[in-house]
Amino acid sequence: MVVATGCGAPADPASPAVPTLAWETQYEDSTALFIGLHAVDAQTVWVAGTGGRVGRTVDGGTTWDINVVPGADSLQFRDVHGISADVAYALTIGNGTDSRIYRTDDGGATWNVSFRNEDPNAFFDCLSFWDAERGFAFSDSFEGEFTLMRTLDGGASWSRLDPATVPDAREGEGAFAASGTCVVTRPGGLGWFTTGASGVDTRVIRTTDYGDTWEETVSPIPSDAGTAGIFSLSMHSDSNGMIFGGDFGQPDSVFANAAVTDDGGATWALVGSAPLGGSIFGGSAIPGLGGAYIGVAPTGSAWTLDNGATWTRIDSTAFWTVHFHGTDAGWAAGPGRIARAVVRNLGG
Repeated sequence: MVVATGCGAPADPASPAVPTLAWETQYEDSTALFIGLHAVDAQTVWVAGTGGRVGRTVDGGTTWDINVVPGADSLQFRDVHGISADVAYALTIGNGTDSRIYRTDDGGATWNVSFRNEDPNAFFDCLSFWDAERGFAFSDSFEGEFTLMRTLDGGASWSRLDPATVPDAREGEGAFAASGTCVVTRPGGLGWFTTGASGVDTRVIRTTDYGDTWEETVSPIPSDAGTAGIFSLSMHSDSNGMIFGGDFGQPDSVFANAAVTDDGGATWALVGSAPLGGSIFGGSAIPGLGGAYIGVAPTGSAWTLDNGATWTRIDSTAFWTVHFHGTDAGWAAGPGRIARAVVRNLGG
């Protein structure tokens, strides 16, 4: 019902509240840099970072248990993938044997090396799992070939996928181990990895059969230098997703840093640029909120509710990695902190 004002003109209906997102810090350690993060559900979240740190919460972040993995104190964990509150995999970076995948079966109390890279030319960036048994890890290229390692038995063994089944790499082409999100998997064998640093263009390379075969697509995210390209990918569904990029070597400039797909990654189209200088290190879809994505960077964070057509800057807090399990279950981490997202005024 429209209520008339005193002058006889109808009053404007109340404007809907504008959705907002803010960060609530849950854990602080000024000596830490958290780089990998994975929310298993609304209560269980795993994080990983420098100095051999890996940790988790099982109560939505009210408490965090952060520990140094024995034998990995000199290494940097750049990715972590939780299977459950007890089982998780964490990946360290570096040439040769510094690239490793650790597995825990007891919530992080103990860790075992699941994979140790013996190739001096490999440098692993990211990993992801389809289920408790099947997953893959991605390495930068060498002499025109990418190295993809796959497990089909829960990390008991790893084998290299035949390079003939993977598109050839361009000179210097690789990925960025900035957030553990250059590799993504979805149920049913869907998987993607992203590239950059080629100085030519960027690509999204995808599989639909658990990595047996791969197809490439050139993306519109530019890679004009070794510091530029795609840094992160997140899928809202099997068909809809967003890639995030930029150039971390130019933190004072905003680049074409976001593109979307609606066909599972067969094609990508640029959308509006998130107002973040340099590169977006990590991005996440927000499940339960169609068209919503968030990007984080050392220069701040921003989010969109309309598939990247418009963006709203959240703040300038530095984060490297972000993952949402639902509208009320999202976390970001970076230098010195882990924070939970507080989303308000969603309506409905």
